[in-house]
Amino acid sequence: MAILGLARSVTSIGVVLAISSFSMRARAAPAKVRVDWPTVPGCPDAKSVVAGVQREMARAAAVDTVLARAQIEPPAAPGEPWRVWIRTRTIRGAGERTLEADSCAELARASALLVALAAVRATPPAGSEELDELMPSPDWTPEPTSLALSRPVELPRRTRRPAPHEERRSRFIVGGGTWTGAGLLPSLAWGPTVAGSYETGPWTARLSVRAALPQDKTVGRLGATFDALGVGADLCGAGALVHVKTFTTRACGGVEVDAIRARGKGSVTADAVRAEAVPFFGLGASWSAARHVQLGLDVRAGPTLLQPSFAVVSAAEGVQRLHQPPAARVEGLLACGFVF
Repeated sequence: MAILGLARSVTSIGVVLAISSFSMRARAAPAKVRVDWPTVPGCPDAKSVVAGVQREMARAAAVDTVLARAQIEPPAAPGEPWRVWIRTRTIRGAGERTLEADSCAELARASALLVALAAVRATPPAGSEELDELMPSPDWTPEPTSLALSRPVELPRRTRRPAPHEERRSRFIVGGGTWTGAGLLPSLAWGPTVAGSYETGPWTARLSVRAALPQDKTVGRLGATFDALGVGADLCGAGALVHVKTFTTRACGGVEVDAIRARGKGSVTADAVRAEAVPFFGLGASWSAARHVQLGLDVRAGPTLLQPSFAVVSAAEGVQRLHQPPAARVEGLLACGFVF
């Protein structure tokens, strides 16, 4: 009996030592974490993401080694969310998720939690009911039963985001800028302009008002000061050439009418005002610099109609022509608009 008791004591001690040794080995070799997190401006680095995963895993009773790889897409335009495709793999299988957030910091915190959840070792219940009516999908394949850290994780292909013209809604754009043109005044004309546009889908209708700063023209001892005030209307179709994210090209057609005024000496040009009209065709581009700010550049040309002629008359020098617009006009416009 004494020998039997001694054997039982030795066996108990051996079991306790074995359990203690196993626990120490388990604590000495914690689960591994590897997160392939890309370096993107404005995002936390990979070390902070791994630290977040480890903090979340520390709360779980049992975790597995986990491998994760992420692919980040910054916002395509102001106001759009950050996006990440993340793939996880553990000894129990693989998973894939897509997350969105207003900032990359929020995206990193959510990704760390997702990776930690993938590593948590869930204990199945003692008993479970079979679901006979739940059949696997025809394209279902079994999850892998081993973890291969050396095997690269295949990231999902980027889905094609809708082009900006597919997301457009009706909106108003009010703005101003500067313009310059050859063929309106005696020399190269330039000045301020304001415009209002209504945009719906790929089409934009625009009304504008602009002024040409005064410039002098003299012939001998005779001369005049010229300036102009005009209005324009045009219709533009977006995406005619290139449409990439926030940059859009457009083709436009319309008409401009200008009132040219000449003030000078002589019986004819004493504060004379005459009209000029130009039907035009042009190309332009717009860039959404911010959510409610749009920059635009247009170049246009067209034939001159209603060509007025300005001259001065004096007893000594007779009639001296100062200005007559040429047969064609070319202009450029640079504007900044606010979107409503």
